[in-house]
Amino acid sequence: MSSDKPAIFSQLISEIRRSQAATQRFDRAVADAVGLNLTDMGCIDVLSQLGPMTAGQLASHTGLSSGAMTTALDRLESAGFARRVRDEQDRRRVMVELTEAVSRLDHFWAQHVLASRRLYRDYTAEEMRLLLKFVRDAREFNEARAAEVESEHRGQRPGQ
Repeated sequence: MSSDKPAIFSQLISEIRRSQAATQRFDRAVADAVGLNLTDMGCIDVLSQLGPMTAGQLASHTGLSSGAMTTALDRLESAGFARRVRDEQDRRRVMVELTEAVSRLDHFWAQHVLASRRLYRDYTAEEMRLLLKFVRDAREFNEARAAEVESEHRGQRPGQ
């Protein structure tokens, strides 16, 4: 094992945490700019990545309770970013989809797109595969742990 591997790993974890905080700060700034909150932005992000889905599916992806999901969807509909529509295949089912208004958010991420293109040019395919594996493994771990904590504490008051 390289003698500097533990120090590099420690720096990597520190940078990931700082990156998560910076991303959350940026997302909060965007949310504030358009009159939403981080929960709403998270719902928009999931819908933009995965497409229309039921409120229950969206709640599952975001870790929200059904009541919190209903409140978030009410806010998103009120702000014009999402709508509830009947499923064409099963008219009993209601789907949540983004509206065209979500394009009002595009300009906030324009500089991110440019920065991503610069990063893309700076790394080899092999380096990107390594980064992809690390980030994917970390995401999968966090998703599993989030589900465990949510399951353990659902319905409890904070601090119990």
